Amino acid sequence: MNQPLRERLFLYVFNRIGSTYNRYTDGFQPTEKLMNLFIYRSLLWAVLLPTFILGATADQPADQLLGQWLFPTKGSSVTIYRLENRYFARVNEVDQAGEDNFGLVKDAILIRNLKYDGEVWTGGELVHPKTGIDLSVEVTMNDPQTVTVLVYKGIKLFHRKFNMTRKPG
Repeated sequence: MNQPLRERLFLYVFNRIGSTYNRYTDGFQPTEKLMNLFIYRSLLWAVLLPTFILGATADQPADQLLGQWLFPTKGSSVTIYRLENRYFARVNEVDQAGEDNFGLVKDAILIRNLKYDGEVWTGGELVHPKTGIDLSVEVTMNDPQTVTVLVYKGIKLFHRKFNMTRKPG
């Protein structure tokens, strides 16, 4: 019994879970118990892992914001999408008024880093396309078809608020 403590501990653990160490072939010989344990664990992970991954991202209340939203003039729209746990708005369609008045450009990211706090999407940043001014954004969902967007600089006392409607279809 001249084995180091680490090797004895290793052998003890493997013998407890159902494998045998063959000193002459210099390797472990798995027993039926160990093989069954491996198979059951593999099947369990194969079934549960996709469930956890899909279940964690599907039907979250925050994801109600995802989709295409029309500006009040109904000519320009943005697509709101999610990356990890943050929400972004990319300009999808631009009408002449949106281009002239606000400097909207198709496919430009309009809103960045919105984060859902349980009721409201806050902490967003908007760089005004025409002036380049950094603004803060907060989005509140009134119902599944309308959201209120609050845009402000510094404090919320001086703000601009407008409603956006979900694009049909």
